This record gives sequence, structure tokens and C-alpha cells, in this order.
Amino acid sequence: MFFVNDQYYTLDDLERQYIEFEKIPYLRDCRNRRMAVCIPDVFQWLALCLFVRKKGGSIVPIHPSVPKAGAIRMANSAGSHFLLFETIDSPLHLTDQPNEREGVLVQMSSGTTGAPKCIERTWDSIETELESYVSVLSLDQDTTSVVACPVTHSYGLICGVFACMRRGAEPVILTNMNPKYVLKKLKEHPKHILYGAPALLYTLTSLVRDDQRFDAVMTSGTLMPSAWLTILKNVSNRVLQQYGCSEAGCVAIQPDVSDSSEMGYPLPHLKVETGTLDAPGEIIIHDKEKTIHTKDLGYMENGIISFLARMDDTINVAGLNVYPQEVEDVLMAEPRIQEAVVFKKIHPLSGERVCAQYVCSAPMEEQELRQWCRDYLAPYQVPMEFIQVEAIEKLPNGKISRKRLGEGVLA
Repeated sequence: MFFVNDQYYTLDDLERQYIEFEKIPYLRDCRNRRMAVCIPDVFQWLALCLFVRKKGGSIVPIHPSVPKAGAIRMANSAGSHFLLFETIDSPLHLTDQPNEREGVLVQMSSGTTGAPKCIERTWDSIETELESYVSVLSLDQDTTSVVACPVTHSYGLICGVFACMRRGAEPVILTNMNPKYVLKKLKEHPKHILYGAPALLYTLTSLVRDDQRFDAVMTSGTLMPSAWLTILKNVSNRVLQQYGCSEAGCVAIQPDVSDSSEMGYPLPHLKVETGTLDAPGEIIIHDKEKTIHTKDLGYMENGIISFLARMDDTINVAGLNVYPQEVEDVLMAEPRIQEAVVFKKIHPLSGERVCAQYVCSAPMEEQELRQWCRDYLAPYQVPMEFIQVEAIEKLPNGKISRKRLGEGVLA
């Protein structure tokens, strides 16, 4: 059925686990109940997710690295009846408040632009997404999904695991993220599609030897710097990208990425509207149930959605828009820059200004970096403030909060 690292689990293993769940009253009678789950056993987590779904209950996935106090806070904010922390044997009973709504999967928004929000998606809507996703991705049963990202998030859970199982293949779920181990598993499954975040994919490229190539690679979650994408394409047969949001799941797939800003073609069950190349606008998603305002700025050309920036992250310099990714790509093209992030700070008199943090592999004077930017950017795009750091601060989900980096006033 699927692997977790080197351990293979069969349908018989799943059925035996279901029998154990049936012996536990709060699981057996979980219809219209909401279960927050924070357990390290990936097989047990996936079995529990499938079981509760079958019973008509709801699931709140919590990454197993979250400490107990944080898990309780998240479970309460999602209206959970029980929290399963580390084990299913001693559930924490949180409330008896009745919940008459149909079963849902509850996801937390990324929190990159503020406090995370609870997003509810019905199991039926996830079924619709899976059917659409598998039809567009067009992979056969011989292609193994190697999922090197958390399966408590929809990218790993729905697109990585459930979609692979839907097309009759057996996913390989990795919790051991040692890059050498990931490469070893890819060698064991030469016909694969690797699901990962840009930072991991870039790290893997530095360890690939001449005799190994990635078959297919899927990236998502945050824009991959152009320099990283070039390196990844040089060692891959195919690089794909998908775009989505917590409210809708996967929205679009780009089957062959040449520009990291191209999010791809909308899935057939959705209608997407946005701006044009000359007049970008908010990306708005319509499905059968609702309209979702993503607060992402982009445009559509030749049927392909392109993403420019979060609307909150766009920097307005004297009426001119600066999109962080454009500046980051220029910074990352400097050979000594290993990583960079661009964000805005507020000057008390002149308003929004462009700022940058960067990680450098060798000594570099700020004036050198400033001149590099002047050679490739318009004057209003050149950062006013350059900050060299040992590592760029990231959220627990691996994303960067430009809002948090930009807090404070530019002197």
C-alpha cells in the first residue's frame, strides 16, 4: 500500500489497524466529532485519517514536532473534541460541544501574513480535487510518489499520498530528511516524482552525482529562486510546479517549469480569474461551493497563471510596485549570495521602502552588492537596507514571513 521510510505497510496492516480503532469508543463513535491528531507514527496517523473520514468524522492534523501546549492551543482553536498527542491511547478530552457539520479536514493557513487561520474542507471537496488532480498530472502506476514533505499538510497528504494511491501506485513517505537518505530512496525508485519544498530540492542538487538524475520533481509552497531552478532543471528529466491555497487545495499545475513565477494551468474543476500581464490583479478562485480571494497578485496569459507576490508583500515605492521575487532573483544571481529575501519597511516620511536580508558564502562589501543591484534593477527596486545574516528566519512550516521580517520602522 505504501512505504514509510524503509517500512512497507499493506492493506492487511491497514485493516488490522481499523480493527484496533473499532475497539476504542471515542474513535468508533467519531461521527460529527473533531479529532486533533499530533502523533509521530506516520502509518498510524494515515490509518486514523482514513478511518475517521470513513466514519464521517473530522480531522485536525498537527505536525508531530509541535509541543503539547502548542498542540492543545491549536486543537482548541479548531474546535476539537479530542486531542491525540503522541499516542491514541490517552486522548485529551477538550469539549462535548455538539458539532452537527459534516466531516471535514481542517488545515491551518501558512501564517506568512498574520496569525494562522483554521480552514475547513469537506471530504467531498477533497475527492473532487483528487479526481481533477490525477487527471491532469497524467502519471501511470509505475511512477512512485516520493513524499519528502510533511503529510500533516495538504501538499504532502492530498497531492503526495492520496493522489498516488488514487492512481494505483504506492507512495514512499519520508520522515528521514537527511539529503543522502532521500537520494538513496530515489535511486531505489528510479521512476519517481519527488514532492519537496524548494530549499530541500536545492540542497539535493548539490549532492547529486554524475550517474544520478531526478526523474520528475514537484515543487510548491514558495517560489523557487531562478538560480536554484536552473540548477534543478540541469539534473532533472522534468520539473513541475503546483500552486494552491489552504481553502481550495491544489489550484494549478505547471507540467514543465521554465520560469518559477509560472504556476501553471488551473485544474478543470475550478475557475480562476486574475489580471493581465499589463494590469496584474488578485487571483480569485471559484469552485462549486464558494469564491476564494487569495490575496495573491498575478496574471493569466495563454491559460497559464503567473504569480507575482502576495498583495501584502508588494512594495509600493512612490507609486511604483516592487515584487520581492524579481529583486531576490537578482540578488541570488550574485555567485556569493546563497539565499536572499526581500521585504518592505515603513519610513516615517517617505513610506514603503525595499529591504533585503541575505546569506553570503564569502566576504562581500555592502557597496558591492548595492552596485550589483544597480546594474540589473531600476533605481526604485534597489534595496535601501541590506542585512547580512547567518540564516534567514523561517516559520515552522519552512516558509518565510516577510511581514515579520519587515516589522519596525526604517530609520
